[in-house]
Amino acid sequence: MPARAKTTETADGWTPIADPEGRYSSGIPDFDRLLGGGFRRGSLALMSMDETVGLDDLDLLLFPSYLNFLYQSRGILSILPSRDVPHSFRSRLTRYVTRRRFDSRVRVCDYFGEDEGAPYVVTMKTSWEQKPDPKSRARAVAKMVAAEKAVQGNRGKTFMELTAFEVFDTLLGSEKATKAFFYGVKRARQSGNLVVGLLGPDLGCAPGVRRMADTEFQLHRDEVGLIIRGVRPSFASYVVTTDPRSRPPHVAFVPQPA
Repeated sequence: MPARAKTTETADGWTPIADPEGRYSSGIPDFDRLLGGGFRRGSLALMSMDETVGLDDLDLLLFPSYLNFLYQSRGILSILPSRDVPHSFRSRLTRYVTRRRFDSRVRVCDYFGEDEGAPYVVTMKTSWEQKPDPKSRARAVAKMVAAEKAVQGNRGKTFMELTAFEVFDTLLGSEKATKAFFYGVKRARQSGNLVVGLLGPDLGCAPGVRRMADTEFQLHRDEVGLIIRGVRPSFASYVVTTDPRSRPPHVAFVPQPA
């Protein structure tokens, strides 16, 4: 069992966990122990979820990871689920991190024209068209380059890539979505970024995405709350809950009652 990493208390009560060598802490000590210390750098962590899992559940599980990145001056480049919108994501996360830090280190790729003009939004609504004109394609590439530079910061740090696969699966179709993501994962492995994938039910790209994943976790909700089970690595089901010894957004894993 790996030793617990050193932590540093911040003014607002969040305690970031130092990243072990070669890994990124999930921000949840119980999760890190199940992972052997955290997520491996340059890996794809896949969250497979059914229709019972809502945005509140994803916030509960993933906010510690987001905060652990942001409080170590790492950034987040995200493609949100279709149920979410950039300004709402920002509003929820800035309960625990300053707006200035969010706006400087988080970029949300938007393919639907929502919240245009916000500094943290990368508008990509024409880039998914079947035959975008060369100028539109060039502008889209330039926007992504600028977004990656923003989340990397002046020191060129690695960052988290959050991808809701339903977006590409819907806009591009399963085959093109899988191919596009394949190149994205290969690039992340080379750079050492952490990719967190959100895989909803009944997506055609699911088999291909699962083949690329380094770790996979199944999520669902029942009467006791959000349940997580390890597929790779394999571990039994746990209830994801607010840590009773602390306060939100700290999280604990409690073995699911038999």
